[in-house]
Amino acid sequence: MSDNASTAPGRLYRVGKHWYVDTALLQGIARRLTVEPMQGGYQILAPAGLVRCTSASGLALPGQTGALYRCQGQKPEQDIGARLRKLAGALGADALGGEWEQWPTGALTPAPAKTGCASCSAAAPAKAACGCASCSGAAPKKTACGCTECQSGGACSCGGAPHTHETEPQSFLERLIVSETLGTVRPQILAGGAIVLYPAQHGAPAWACGRYHECIASILRFPDVAEDEWIAVTEFRQGKLAIRWGVVLDRQRTLMLGEILQMVARLADRAARTKSLTPAAPSKHTPGFGAWEMAIEMTRRNGFCERCPYRLGSNLRCPGCRQVHRHPTANAAQETTIARILGEQAELRTTPPSVLKTLAQAIATSNANNPNEPLSDRFFVQLERDVLLALQPLGLGTRETEAVLEIAELLPFDAQIAVGAAARQEAA
Repeated sequence: MSDNASTAPGRLYRVGKHWYVDTALLQGIARRLTVEPMQGGYQILAPAGLVRCTSASGLALPGQTGALYRCQGQKPEQDIGARLRKLAGALGADALGGEWEQWPTGALTPAPAKTGCASCSAAAPAKAACGCASCSGAAPKKTACGCTECQSGGACSCGGAPHTHETEPQSFLERLIVSETLGTVRPQILAGGAIVLYPAQHGAPAWACGRYHECIASILRFPDVAEDEWIAVTEFRQGKLAIRWGVVLDRQRTLMLGEILQMVARLADRAARTKSLTPAAPSKHTPGFGAWEMAIEMTRRNGFCERCPYRLGSNLRCPGCRQVHRHPTANAAQETTIARILGEQAELRTTPPSVLKTLAQAIATSNANNPNEPLSDRFFVQLERDVLLALQPLGLGTRETEAVLEIAELLPFDAQIAVGAAARQEAA
């Protein structure tokens, strides 16, 4: 605790059900009672019972001196308001700094400190400075500003190459928020565990696949919110969520973002209990739907992916998850193998062998010539187009057509089938 805080009047605050003290008040109490360090915060050994004070880093209240700490008793259900009022009252009549049902307007979470790059004028958080030679930042390149001159990663507003989202969030909750909001907000975890949300400055990472309707990307836009202006501060505790809004948004954005964050809290709680979380599969008629179902089913025993917030192998938009399903070798007789697999399906057992051979050739050709990353969204769009073109002159019914499409989507999971570059190499 600083010397400046020791000479300033301390303050006690209440916001909703929570009580807060600042550093100065803690120092005043320490002159009368035992106040000892405890897990990054302090605990007050009061006559009426222990009071734990945990850091509320990033939060601020009017008139506070020093840091802010949230107070709680030994048991969550204890009401410690009277205990704290007595402790603060012994230090002066003006120790109560204020009481509010919601966080007071104007009490802001400090935005991340910025440092400018002299050569590109890009702003990056101080703890992750630009990284180019001119500004001598020491941050890893993957978290740097990313302009062409700096050569330090994804793009920024200074006009570099398209952002590659290599600067992806590291904590599970940050990644989950990015995914479920489809990258429309930029989360930053604070020292006390709360997460502050800023407007996203770049597109969503490839692995984002929120289970909310994808129109959220067209609704959750923040052209009226500055880059360093925080939208909300969130705290996740045992499946429950507390949101403190930093700006007044229209009702549509407030409702949608609030509902998504509530869902994130439930998902995080489920992940903590089950040690597993899967993404939302696309709608049934989306190209690749059957592959998503297969990927989720095949990875039931896997742990979490290190790149996306879901179970390893379950998110086909994640390069790391897709890699789980790739096979180093395959059967050289691709067309024969595909024709046999098609003929084994109940819906196609009466289909003439010549038709099955034609379809097998079309699927094998598509697998070899498809320019997109295997198992990606674009891969399945191209595959479905190729199969539908092959089906047009064959006159198969709806039932048979759907069976062929489903089989074609699942073939990349088969160790005998080569896809993409592997298929092209084999064909050569």
